[in-house]
Amino acid sequence: MAGGRKAVMMRGAMLLAAAALSATGARAEPVHDIVFTGARAIDPETGLDAIRNVAVDGDRIVAVTAARLEGRRMIDARGLVAAPGFIDLHSHATTREAATYQVRDGVTTRLELEIGTWPVADWYQAKRGRELLNYGTSVGHTAARYYLQKGEGEAGLAALRDPAEKFAAPEADRPIADAAYPRLAPLLEKGLEEGAIGIGSGTQYAPGITHRELLDVTRVAAQSKSCLFTHIRFGSLVEPDSTLEAVQENIANAAITGACVHIAHINSMAMSEAPGMVALMRDARGRGVDISTETYPWGGSVDAVRSHFFDPGWEKRWGVGVGDLQSRSTGKRLTQADFDALRAGSGDDGIIMHMNSEATIAALLADPTVIVASDGGRIEGPNGHPRSAGTFARVLGHYVRETKALGLSEAIRKMTLAPAQRLQSFVPAMARKGRLQPGADADIVLFDPTTVGTRATYGDAARASEGFRYVMVNGVFVVDGGELVEGVTPGRPIRSEIAR
Repeated sequence: MAGGRKAVMMRGAMLLAAAALSATGARAEPVHDIVFTGARAIDPETGLDAIRNVAVDGDRIVAVTAARLEGRRMIDARGLVAAPGFIDLHSHATTREAATYQVRDGVTTRLELEIGTWPVADWYQAKRGRELLNYGTSVGHTAARYYLQKGEGEAGLAALRDPAEKFAAPEADRPIADAAYPRLAPLLEKGLEEGAIGIGSGTQYAPGITHRELLDVTRVAAQSKSCLFTHIRFGSLVEPDSTLEAVQENIANAAITGACVHIAHINSMAMSEAPGMVALMRDARGRGVDISTETYPWGGSVDAVRSHFFDPGWEKRWGVGVGDLQSRSTGKRLTQADFDALRAGSGDDGIIMHMNSEATIAALLADPTVIVASDGGRIEGPNGHPRSAGTFARVLGHYVRETKALGLSEAIRKMTLAPAQRLQSFVPAMARKGRLQPGADADIVLFDPTTVGTRATYGDAARASEGFRYVMVNGVFVVDGGELVEGVTPGRPIRSEIAR
């Protein structure tokens, strides 16, 4: 009897233990680092647009699901849109201050591809462990040719330390000397080997770049299976030297060499004819030419008043007049006397030229082939260009919510997946960006679609965008609850792996 009771008690204890283990097992679901609950999750690659919970472990997204998730930190994201972090292919915003504006505009990766830099290895080394955003650069054709013209070695490097000088220097107007020309391609190849994301060419800033030189530079991009990113040779509505000719030159170079070619900010180069230039590129792509372009969602561009842009005849070339020019120092529209004085003066007096209509920008954004990029720079006070602080929020607020020029999912695709796919064949890291799905990098934005928008305007440009509640870079919050997070540097280098 005693033995029977003992056996019963042992079986009871075993059942209780099993029940406890079972209960423990039921609670032993993975506990993630961060879980966003109830967000409207949009993944442009899979077409997902549904209410989901999103889990992050370390620097990766590990779950996007309707199932219940547990996290060490649980964030109620009801009413917010969760999307991949925005990728800016065209950013000259290299300062920490500028980065604080860009993260509040939803940007998690900023790339200096239009102009680029040289030497490339030094550029990456200087940023290591210091950046708020992911970062990368092209190798600068314009800088490399200037280095050759000033003499290789310390003299050439010293000249490059003054970036303003290399665009205003007389060397920009001259072809490279025959004796130095064979060194250009090896300099560009060296930059690519150091991780540069393609080749950047500020062609219009250096009129001395011959047609043969640009073709040879495009050939280097083709041979490395990377890409040429170019500020095209001309911005003009009239021939000769028109935007049409410049676009045709790049289409021809891409067709001849087989290279990828990306044309910067077609809105500020083709003005009212920009939609037509996009159609031209679309036709070329249909015939196997690898060419693309981008736009920023503002009608004005920033230029130096003493640059080639304002040589005689500029009014017809750009389709504007003196009254369409706005001083960046005073914020006022110029008179003819103001313009003449600025042209005759010294220094780098910049102006904003208002040359694009709302209809032109809306047409560009509605075109499925056009990528969104900022062309932003450092924050220069109230009379700077508002694109530096408010490009991506302007698309979401003004062009999606207010004017309905495009849908929300399509807008997100243009700012995430489209730039990632443009690069990923030679930049492996981009295959994990621009997506909101398990395995993707935890570069994530969550914003309120009812309030997201830009506060920056012409004349009051140094204002951060609104509506972004959370922004993560590699799993680290840089915006938390709408507030900028101080003291974090989660940005990582983005480099190419060129064909050798």
